Amino acid sequence: MKSTFTNLLSFLKSPYLPETYTPIKPKTFLVLLVLTLSIIIPYALILDAAGMDQFDHKLEELLKKSKWIVAIAAIFLAPLLEEPIFRLHLDLKKSSIWWGIGLSVLMLGEVWWPVALLWVYLFFLLYRLSKGNPLSLKYVLWISSALFALVHMGNFSDFDYGRYFYWVPFMVGAQFMAGLVLSYIRLNHGMKWGMIFHGVYNAVLIIPAVYFYEG
Repeated sequence: MKSTFTNLLSFLKSPYLPETYTPIKPKTFLVLLVLTLSIIIPYALILDAAGMDQFDHKLEELLKKSKWIVAIAAIFLAPLLEEPIFRLHLDLKKSSIWWGIGLSVLMLGEVWWPVALLWVYLFFLLYRLSKGNPLSLKYVLWISSALFALVHMGNFSDFDYGRYFYWVPFMVGAQFMAGLVLSYIRLNHGMKWGMIFHGVYNAVLIIPAVYFYEG
């Protein structure tokens, strides 16, 4: 576990584009999953204790309508959509950026501004690539993870940004940390394993919520 954690931290400090992707070992997959959950679950509990439960979460509303559809969407659809949008372009290829721009249209909704920020970022990335001066991979990785986090503000209903703006970084902090881990997997092991990890991670979180929901 220590070596996997050390490799993750080293990569996040100085990310690189590997020549080839390698299949992720089951042990490494499990260690990364446990590491991520061991940070995010306590983090979520601390936020609830600090008062974040005052904000309406759309998950509660969706569970009332059809809880198993929520599970299917979170485990299968979310990884298939979010991974290409937020992490395919980490290979710094123009075609990958265009895929992200095109697919991101499907995420437009009530909370549109994170998608607008994503477009600004991706078009800027295209511009830099066209000039032969790509953005540093480190910045690309961290910015994409931040935007991945911000798009999850759509999980909250009628959030008053003017009054509670200071809550935003904390409300999406868990998604930011997950985004960094997913970026590490995508760049070292490929998109397929990033999608699989995303789906398993969501399953661990959503299945207990769905199974024990009594609303």
